[in-house]
Amino acid sequence: MRWSVLSGGAALLVAAGVLSACAGSGVGTPEKRVAMAPISFNEIAGWADDKHAEALATFRRSCPKLVAGPEVKIATDGGEKVITPAEWKRICDTGAGIKAGDSKAARLFFEENFRPLVVKEPGKFTGYFEPEMRGSKAPSRLFTVPVYRRPPDLTDKPYYTRAEIEQGVLKGKGLEIAWVQDPVGLFEVQVQGSGKIQLAEGGTMTLGFDGSNNRPYTAIGKVLVEMGVMKKDDATWPAIRDWLKRNPKQARDVMRKNERYIFFRDTRSQSASGAEGVPLTAQRSMAVDTSLTPFGTPIWIDTVRPVARKAGATEPYRRLMIAQDAGAAIVGPARGDVFFGNGPLAADWAGRMNSSGRAIVLVPNKG
Repeated sequence: MRWSVLSGGAALLVAAGVLSACAGSGVGTPEKRVAMAPISFNEIAGWADDKHAEALATFRRSCPKLVAGPEVKIATDGGEKVITPAEWKRICDTGAGIKAGDSKAARLFFEENFRPLVVKEPGKFTGYFEPEMRGSKAPSRLFTVPVYRRPPDLTDKPYYTRAEIEQGVLKGKGLEIAWVQDPVGLFEVQVQGSGKIQLAEGGTMTLGFDGSNNRPYTAIGKVLVEMGVMKKDDATWPAIRDWLKRNPKQARDVMRKNERYIFFRDTRSQSASGAEGVPLTAQRSMAVDTSLTPFGTPIWIDTVRPVARKAGATEPYRRLMIAQDAGAAIVGPARGDVFFGNGPLAADWAGRMNSSGRAIVLVPNKG
């Protein structure tokens, strides 16, 4: 899971204080040489069985940003490689000519335009999702918890704490964009970085990141472990959420231990967006360390995913992802945070996923 600080999604292993933090970040020069080695596509377990057309459709969502953006650097087996907008355009133009749903042609596209490099260090993969809440555009006896937009006086300096904001320091300033019923639900949306409100008036409001109060983040899973409420290995987000809902009075104080507070805007769209600024695709978009791997990069992950609603059970999870999000706690060349979409199943997967594995980065092979 990830603590979203810049964009959609984001989420999370709240458990041991490792809540992943999806915070948008730019692409910089790698500070260290990444140990990577060439591998052939035929050597990648599961490669031939993946639905490459889904990955291509997701990749193409990044193309407008890639061809209009600056040149970027990607870590490779040779140190680093510069990818120019012109190179992205060549690749994107090639992908645009492939018929939607044609997985065979999509697979050939990736094999002809990229070379795979396996990261020679252990991978770690978590997950995040897009929560949903009930709410209204107007306050009522049912909907009493305000959802705030970015305050005009917010700077990059520390702002009011979570406790001060929840106690009403922003009340009456016209910053409310909606009101919801469940404070735990709003906290969860802040953890994930985006979410949806099912409006009492009808329709849906999609929330996107609009800034933070620049206060330190504290993982409440760690707080609950220190309180002796639960054991470290049991502190998954579903377990934490359940405890918060069963203990509303204590929950308020526990959540306030995390001073970080997220402001939202109504994105007026149907889909969650990542730090790249493009709509996220469930189980194809992933948050990465963009100081090493730029947005738009295809990354093969070989890991395991929790089996739905079966505690402790896992299943192989091998697929091609596209880097379209970022996070302050997503650090390293083999670190990924998978966007699982929305709904109960996505919440279950995201809340329990904390898997080892390996990452294979697909680097453009020309230019």
